[in-house]
Amino acid sequence: MMMPANFSAVSENEMTYVMGGSVADYLAPAMGAAQWQNFHKNLITIVGNKYVQGFLDNTVGAMFSGAWVPGNGLKGFGGQFSAIWDANYTKKVNDQTTGAQKFGYGALGVANGILNVVGNLAAIYNLGFGTAKNIVNDTKFNFV
Repeated sequence: MMMPANFSAVSENEMTYVMGGSVADYLAPAMGAAQWQNFHKNLITIVGNKYVQGFLDNTVGAMFSGAWVPGNGLKGFGGQFSAIWDANYTKKVNDQTTGAQKFGYGALGVANGILNVVGNLAAIYNLGFGTAKNIVNDTKFNFV
């Protein structure tokens, strides 16, 4: 009996079984709904961490500064938007700036303002779902 050229007779005890074998088996498994939910939660937390201090300065910090008047917090947030607009538009526009460039700088300023709002919302999320460290738990107080 003739066997094909690529035929090899292997006894049963010499066979090796492997699982999978396709490239997809070696890549990371697909993320399910729970992993995507965790990804989004972590991303919001990371962004919020950047904005928590500024948010607290403009709200609680302004209110308990000893010189609070209604609207102080809004001045802080307004200052943020003013600085964003100044950096993205005002400082870039001059007499030689074309209309298309002005539109581009304005769009960039609006986009960065929206991202600032998203960052502050992420800070609110962190404050809602996180636990603030209590200084009393970690401090030894000495009385005279």
